[in-house]
Amino acid sequence: MAAQQTRTKVKPQLIPTNVGLRTFAAPPQALQENIVPNDLYYVRNHWTDSPDIDVATYRLTVDGEVERTISLSMDEIKKLPQKRFQVTFECCGNSPVPEYYTKSLRISSVMEQIKGHGIMGNAEWAGVSLADVLELAGVKSSAVEVMFEGADHGPDEVVGDPAEVRYERSLPIAKANHQDTLLVYEMNSEPLPQAHGFPLRLLVSGWYGMNSVKWLTGIHVLDHEFKGFYMTERYMTQNEPGNPVPYRYYTKLRVKSIITSPVPGEIVPVDGYTLAGAAWSGEEEISKIEISTDGGATWGPVDVVIPPSAYSWTRWEHNWKPKGPGRYTLMSRATNSKGETQPMEFPNKWDGRGYGNNMVFPYEVEVG
Repeated sequence: MAAQQTRTKVKPQLIPTNVGLRTFAAPPQALQENIVPNDLYYVRNHWTDSPDIDVATYRLTVDGEVERTISLSMDEIKKLPQKRFQVTFECCGNSPVPEYYTKSLRISSVMEQIKGHGIMGNAEWAGVSLADVLELAGVKSSAVEVMFEGADHGPDEVVGDPAEVRYERSLPIAKANHQDTLLVYEMNSEPLPQAHGFPLRLLVSGWYGMNSVKWLTGIHVLDHEFKGFYMTERYMTQNEPGNPVPYRYYTKLRVKSIITSPVPGEIVPVDGYTLAGAAWSGEEEISKIEISTDGGATWGPVDVVIPPSAYSWTRWEHNWKPKGPGRYTLMSRATNSKGETQPMEFPNKWDGRGYGNNMVFPYEVEVG
């Protein structure tokens, strides 16, 4: 009598997407959940090692164009009024089209496995308004931008030049003072994990993830535009030839949608299946989500749209009865409250890095 075989269900894990082990994508199963758990939430760092900060001695300095320089401990920060809400993050380099996989230093086979998505997620964050901290310091009328200094540093991850650079980004003063721009210390009701910026990170609601500086140590109020390395040399792309503005910079999230059910490799039953996914658009609401099951030849509204929470993605569902077994190309398409709709093609063909790609993605599935 043959021994009975048992199968052990493999728990989903983060998926490394570059050879330097600085970026890990959420597995497709994690994106099926409205809230992505901390241990499956994507990680995007610029260096392999995360700063190890002692919260007992931690201080956040606020200086520059302020009435008084201040230095705050975590206990002092936590005494300020707390804000808690959901925010969807997306890396600016999420979803490059296939011909850009290698150019963006990704492992091509992995990116195909997760259909190009995964460097994104939704979580509930808790912290304090940056505006409340800036008010303690007294921002002067001369302020133009606010620069944020992280504890992470090292050689440039792409070419190693410069040999030493610190991760720093800036925000216009208006965005810095927005009530929903936060300094967060909790993620999904747990202390901020080390890989996500413990003990304190910036959270720029509705903007691409690279704007939300992790391991925050300094806030510097400036009377000029900040021209740091990660503002002018990274996270920007070329515009079309002849454009008077030579480069495109990425701030708020573009309108976008993805299909999360079925997951890659799942066989769809011929007698019917509930397709599902998510749509988002940074600072704008989603006004319409459409589905195509024939490669974009025809489109129709999805059956169910679940209202979002704060800056979270909008979840959707659609009951599909395939015509029969075979391969089908599914597509989802979102439109925001400003009337902006996902493009059918890569929006910036002059971009060699695949940044900011919000095109409609074909999603091939097997029905059997």
